[in-house]
Amino acid sequence: MKLLILLFLSVSVVLSSCSGDNGYTYQYDEPTIYSPSDEVVFSEIIIFLKPFVIDGSQKKYVVVDSLRNIVIKINNKTWTTPNSYGLDTAHVSNKTTVNDYLVTTESITYPTLVNVVSYPENFETAGQYADLLNNYFNLNPGTYICQLQSFDIMDISGNTTTIYTPSLSFPLEIKPEQKSVNIGEFEVLINN
Repeated sequence: MKLLILLFLSVSVVLSSCSGDNGYTYQYDEPTIYSPSDEVVFSEIIIFLKPFVIDGSQKKYVVVDSLRNIVIKINNKTWTTPNSYGLDTAHVSNKTTVNDYLVTTESITYPTLVNVVSYPENFETAGQYADLLNNYFNLNPGTYICQLQSFDIMDISGNTTTIYTPSLSFPLEIKPEQKSVNIGEFEVLINN
């Protein structure tokens, strides 16, 4: 009889603890704090950069492994500072040196993917999490002002120079259900 009562109490406790909460202490309507619905959220800007120097009267494109710390601003708010995709410089032909840069007459393009929504995978402090929430900026459909403010480029000596591009501003139009937008290809003169 004691065994039957113990079994009944055990089953009752198990059934009452599983009353529709799926074992979770908290429940949310959405799976994350970053997406309020199942709609496609804009998250990427694609830019192609072509830095060059003038040698005499000829345009020559700079050959480096990548452009670094590309500063992008949207509506005067700084986003992430990505690097361009890497370039295998060993396979670029007709390389020469001009103004401490390795250059070629072939057109060299540095593709860059700017992740608009970026956040660390784990937080070490509550302050880091608060910074994310305070600085979280969602781009809803509409038109914005996008500025490529600067990027870093390395010369043949290994020295890094920041190239400022204050005149490189363009409209960024985001349409509903659009995940990414290609801003275009921009040639940037490197002055020394």
